[in-house]
Amino acid sequence: MKTIDQLTNVDKAKIIFDLFKNEIPAFLEYTQTIADKVTNEQEALKANWSNPFLSYHQWLTLSEQANSIIKRQGKSLVKSSNLFSEQLFGGYLALFTNHCLEQYGTNKAQSPKFTYAISLFYLPVQATDDTSYNYLVLELHGGPEYATIVTDEDGNNRLFENRYDAEAEAADCQDGLIVEIR
Repeated sequence: MKTIDQLTNVDKAKIIFDLFKNEIPAFLEYTQTIADKVTNEQEALKANWSNPFLSYHQWLTLSEQANSIIKRQGKSLVKSSNLFSEQLFGGYLALFTNHCLEQYGTNKAQSPKFTYAISLFYLPVQATDDTSYNYLVLELHGGPEYATIVTDEDGNNRLFENRYDAEAEAADCQDGLIVEIR
C-alpha cells in the first residue's frame, strides 16, 4: 500500500469513490453546476480572475472538459471507481475536479466523514500558530503560465521563514511573486 504522500490524484479519487459511493452522484451534479457557472458567468469571472497560475481561459477549458466527460460517461462514472478516477482526475483536468471535490466536501457533502476525507487528502495542514508563515518566491518569467519556484544551487525549492528575505529574493527575480504559506 502507498503512503498518503505517494498517492496520485487518481489514487485519491479512487479511494474517495470506494469509501463514499453514495456521495458520487451529488458530487458529479455539483461539478456540472460549477462548470456551468464558469461557462455562463464568463464576464464576471474574468473581471475578478486572480489566479497567477492559470488563465481564465485555461480554467474554462478544464471546466468544459469535466462537464463533457460527465455528460458523455453519465451513469458509468457512478458505477466504476476506475472510470471515475481515471477520467476525471488524470492529468491537468485534476486541477478543476480537485477544486470541485474540495468545494463539495467543504460545502455540500452529506457525510461528515466525507468532509474529513477531503481534508485529509486535499487540504493543506493548518499551522497551529496563526502567526507562523513561510514564503515561496515564484519567478513568473513573463507570465503566470511560465511560473517557477525559486530554487537554491542544488535545485531545491527555497522556503523563506521571514517576509523580508522573501521580498529580497523576489526583487532579484525577473518578475517575482511572493506566496505566503501557512
